Parts: sequence; structure tokens; C-alpha cells
Amino acid sequence: MEIRSKLIDKESVVLHVFGRFTLEDVRDYEGEFEQTARGARYVALNLSGLDYIDSSGIGSLIKTMNITKNANAEFILYDVNPTILHIFKIAYLDKFFIILSKQELAARYPQFK
Repeated sequence: MEIRSKLIDKESVVLHVFGRFTLEDVRDYEGEFEQTARGARYVALNLSGLDYIDSSGIGSLIKTMNITKNANAEFILYDVNPTILHIFKIAYLDKFFIILSKQELAARYPQFK
């Protein structure tokens, strides 16, 4: 897995996740989240380049979403790869996460244009 982070402004950060998100990648993802996204008011994860996710990866997304929500911030998944989106829908995770298209993200949160 590859993660690229981008600070949009003092309150907003984007994490781009590429490749496969498995048990072996949880530590790297959570470390990057801790370093760049914790404390942000808006955390957006671009999952367009994510090809595969296992239960450990999903658990890590849930963990970081809960950290973000407990800090009264917003955790958004966007531009989700259709295969990954299908997995989220089967598991009803689309009801749990905020999942937006790239256009919906830009319309709702102008700082992410």
C-alpha cells in the first residue's frame, strides 16, 4: 500500500490510499493518520486507487473514523474504487461511513476542490 497525504488548509487533510490495504499495512496507515490527520477538522480519504481491502484494513478505517468523530471532526471517504464500494455496500458500511463522489465532496466541502 502507498499513502500520500496533502494538507489542504489548517483544518483539512486528504489521504490518498493506493494498492492493497491488508493487515500488513495497518501500522503504516495508522502512523500516517496519526502524523498528518489527527487533529484535523476534516479528514478525507481518496480511495480511487485502492484495489483491495481486507477486514483488517476495514477495521483500521473504522478505528480512525471513530478517533476523528470523537474529536468532533468529519471523516469522509471519497472517489471510492467501484470494487471497494461494492464490498462496503455488501457489508452495509456505506451506511456507516460518509462516502461521496469527487464532485459531491467538492460541492459539500469547497476546500477540497
